[in-house]
Amino acid sequence: MVKQVVFLVMAAMAMGACSTEQNVMEQVRMSDVVNSGCTSSFSATESRPEYYKAEKEKPTQMSVSVDAKGVAHFQVTDLQANCAVNGFSPQVHAQDGEIRIVLIPLGDSTIEADCMCNYNVSFNLSNLVSGTYHVMVYRSDFSGKYDSAKPCYEGNMSFVPNKNMEIELK
Repeated sequence: MVKQVVFLVMAAMAMGACSTEQNVMEQVRMSDVVNSGCTSSFSATESRPEYYKAEKEKPTQMSVSVDAKGVAHFQVTDLQANCAVNGFSPQVHAQDGEIRIVLIPLGDSTIEADCMCNYNVSFNLSNLVSGTYHVMVYRSDFSGKYDSAKPCYEGNMSFVPNKNMEIELK
């Protein structure tokens, strides 16, 4: 009788374990990084004052679209940096409902030109589970260091198929 009770308890535990949903999440993966290079340049000493002011005040935009397969396509436009920068390398860290994106300038940190450029960078994130994430976007120095207290953007974003979002980065 004791053997039967033990067997029934073990069988119930085994069936319970089989029916428990275990979500094995793959790590969020970044792919297809594309840098535009300098799309337009402006200089305090060489540009017309009204053009320089208009370009300097142009906000950086980030658009995010999620396709039917759940891949999020990110496009950052008018990202301003010194003309000596070669582009930007995005790095992404996702964990516990948070996504942290760091935009790292590429190039030689010892070189600086007398002008500014607007850059565009795009990339894809896959293995995102549909839902709302707390997203933080940072600009870093050439070594990848950034001030976590000063994000360019911080807020909640819903990643669901066939949805588009536009945000302004500070």
